[in-house]
Amino acid sequence: MLKEQEWLIHKAAVVIDALIVCASFLLAYVLRDNLDLYFLHKMPSFSEYFIFMVIIVPLWITMLRASGVYQSMREKLLGKIFWSVFEASLAATLVFSTVAFLLKFDFLSRVFILILFGSTVTLLSIEKWAVLLALRRLRRQGLNFREMLIVGSGSRARRFAGAIESHPEWGIKIHGFIDEKEMMGKYVGNSRVIGSFEDLAFILDENVVDEVVFIMPRKWLDNLERYIKICEKVGVRATVAIDFFDTSIAKPIVKDMHGWPLLTFDSTPFDLSARSLKRGLDMMCAAFGLVMLSPLFLLISMAIKIGSRGPVFFKQIRCGLNGRQFSILKFRTMVVDAEEKIAELKRLNELEGPVFKIKNDPRVTFIGRFLRRTSLDELPQLINVFKGNMSLVGPRPPLPSEVERYERWQRRRLSMRPGITCIHEVKARNDKDFYNWMKLDLEYIDNWSFELDFRILVRTFLAVIKGTGC
Repeated sequence: MLKEQEWLIHKAAVVIDALIVCASFLLAYVLRDNLDLYFLHKMPSFSEYFIFMVIIVPLWITMLRASGVYQSMREKLLGKIFWSVFEASLAATLVFSTVAFLLKFDFLSRVFILILFGSTVTLLSIEKWAVLLALRRLRRQGLNFREMLIVGSGSRARRFAGAIESHPEWGIKIHGFIDEKEMMGKYVGNSRVIGSFEDLAFILDENVVDEVVFIMPRKWLDNLERYIKICEKVGVRATVAIDFFDTSIAKPIVKDMHGWPLLTFDSTPFDLSARSLKRGLDMMCAAFGLVMLSPLFLLISMAIKIGSRGPVFFKQIRCGLNGRQFSILKFRTMVVDAEEKIAELKRLNELEGPVFKIKNDPRVTFIGRFLRRTSLDELPQLINVFKGNMSLVGPRPPLPSEVERYERWQRRRLSMRPGITCIHEVKARNDKDFYNWMKLDLEYIDNWSFELDFRILVRTFLAVIKGTGC
């Protein structure tokens, strides 16, 4: 019954969101059509715009689903819900704008798209906020809740129960605990131990229980299969806490591989839908950027050829995701034989660790100094992003010779796809301590989110405008 209710609630949420996107589309059209500014062309009839609504609604719902908007709201904070709506709406807007540009929908108003984005984010956020507050109020009054039975009463079970009891808005009630016979009747937090392991079947038969959570010590795991089968037989959901091992970074994840349930300890952000969305946005932004910046590419290429002999692009082998090697592309900023001169300049290296950098590098050409100061030399890496070697944001790709000198803990820096810009480029650009760079990159990996990527991109853009490149 609970699963059927969840399915109905999910479908209702999708339908309501689709109606809101439709309403936002109509609102954006009306507002744009009534804007009477001299630089705005007259809007086409709504019948011509209707095809866009047919595309936008399912696109928006897909992005909302990928951002986790339709997952349970029981444990979510309002800010997290708003950000999920914002990033899904931004992704949908970017995808739609890119498709419209590539298909040359010249009559599509840019102002209309901006109004659509703003109105959709606003209306969806208001809707989610109202639903969240309504559900929390119902749960505080004892309605719309789940009855949970906890197997185990040790320190882990106590912490888990404490988290549930401190969040009544989650809508979870602890029916009681199951433990060894000598624990019978004792209180764990605000609930009692109501039975031993042998009483599990009887308790499920005689009481309303929606879910059984096993938070047991490893020494009891031999009997876990038998207890799970008891839950399976009566149709009650069984959940096993998988924090069996005390890992400080790696997060335990259960996944299915062709019918084989696997317990994975992943030390990088695992959200597959978010990673896929990040990759899709990387590809579309890279494609859009390459098309829009092609005149600038041509001008820079001509300047490089006029300024010094040699090729326009500089290629170098770098290490990418999990150490995969690829050729990174940059606009050439140095003399042709720059690589051969490293040995005689190593004594001037200003950084600690395996990296090499000189502020006033004598190998840099006149045009190269300008390109580096404005970070325009990095633009060809959009090709690497489109090909999948790199991302827009991520740890900078190191040289293989640098990786060989990494300490073991530093190799985790390779666990995410490298980026054109990174956290230390905007947070500690002038910091010469290589180890601080490493710590910042690992901090980025451990706390990765679209919000963090967005902030880094904005700060990178501001740095480029100010010309504070190096």
